[in-house]
Amino acid sequence: MNITLNEENLEVAEGTSLSLLLKSLGRDDSRGWAVAVNEKVIPRSDFEETIIMKGDQVIFIQATQGG
Repeated sequence: MNITLNEENLEVAEGTSLSLLLKSLGRDDSRGWAVAVNEKVIPRSDFEETIIMKGDQVIFIQATQGG
């Protein structure tokens, strides 16, 4: 099924969770990542049970350090 990830089209399998999506993209360590689905921020504690649906818009934002 098709979703939008950071404004790019992406094909993912039905039943894919946010956690699985992160892992499949090589971002296994979810610390330091903010994720929004359809403009709603998803807490890291909900990544495993949040299932991506056809047409969802997913945004990954990596926290950076600076000063």
